Amino acid sequence: MTSSSLKKWLPGILFLSAQVINTLYELTQDTRTISWAPHTTQVFYRIDAFQNGVTWDQHTLEARYGLAQTQWEAHAPGNLRRLVASVEAHAPTHPDSVVISYRRNGAPEQTYLWKASR
Repeated sequence: MTSSSLKKWLPGILFLSAQVINTLYELTQDTRTISWAPHTTQVFYRIDAFQNGVTWDQHTLEARYGLAQTQWEAHAPGNLRRLVASVEAHAPTHPDSVVISYRRNGAPEQTYLWKASR
């Protein structure tokens, strides 16, 4: 390749390489940012909060976290964990624990447990 031909193709090659590297990185991490396929992960989840051994009702739970108690999310399960941690860090009162049961792209179910530090 000549120097002028390389200069012409270099920006495209660099951009394509960056996209491929980012896409490979996204597939291995618990994150979603800009890429060609930003919604390749579906997370089916259920959130339950407990106070003194009693489960919070659906309306209270959905009002607190701003999302449905049982639903699917088009992003990473880490978003749900960060949402719960963020709400609990700033809310004046806390449940004793919050359990998120989730399944990422049909994989086996996993559980995240947030516990109030008392």
